[in-house]
Amino acid sequence: MKRLSIASVIVMLFAFTSLTQSSIDAEGVATGKTVLRFYGTQVAALIESDVSIDGSLEIEGRSVPFTALGTAFGEGIGDSASMTLDVWIIIEATGVTDDGEPISIRGGMAGSSEDTDLSSGAVGLAAGPFFFVVTLGTDSYRALGTAEGSATGVFVVPDEPLTMQMEGISTYALVGDLATDAPLPDGESAQCDYLEQIPWDPASWPAELFTRLLALLDGTAREPEGEPLDI
Repeated sequence: MKRLSIASVIVMLFAFTSLTQSSIDAEGVATGKTVLRFYGTQVAALIESDVSIDGSLEIEGRSVPFTALGTAFGEGIGDSASMTLDVWIIIEATGVTDDGEPISIRGGMAGSSEDTDLSSGAVGLAAGPFFFVVTLGTDSYRALGTAEGSATGVFVVPDEPLTMQMEGISTYALVGDLATDAPLPDGESAQCDYLEQIPWDPASWPAELFTRLLALLDGTAREPEGEPLDI
């Protein structure tokens, strides 16, 4: 996997925040299942869960608390010997603010952990960048920042033969900045515009999952389905 350097994230955040004083600060909880396929010490994971996100937006001095519910779908690659795990997650959630205004959050995040003990069902602290499109009423914003989280689970009887399956819970924090999602110039596609702002190399994501991410961002996504990565 091509990992994004901390320096690159800082540079991109500086460029992003120079356009706005708005921000997002939220906490999420995801409950669901992870299907594991082992290849020696390496493991491929398929992640499906329900998510809840609670937090607030700061928009030009105005605080907007909100709650949103939705789904998450993702993939991961780990190594049980080195206890490393890289994950890529796409999220779609909708809800309301404390004032009853509709809000939606859609996008993705990537994370890496060097403290993953699959034998005990524990994922230590994982951190990485996120990129979301946040729609508040009729206004749209782009959110860029850092996600940090951890997860625990228990092994259960798998739904699929020749796999192992965990069911559990993960918690994470999202801290970042908002910029107004300005209308695109004539002839420019939304996906091309997103490619210029996402905080990671597209080649670092599983190809099919990244395609789904772009479709989710521009509102053309369908229900995720598929198999985990081949190693």
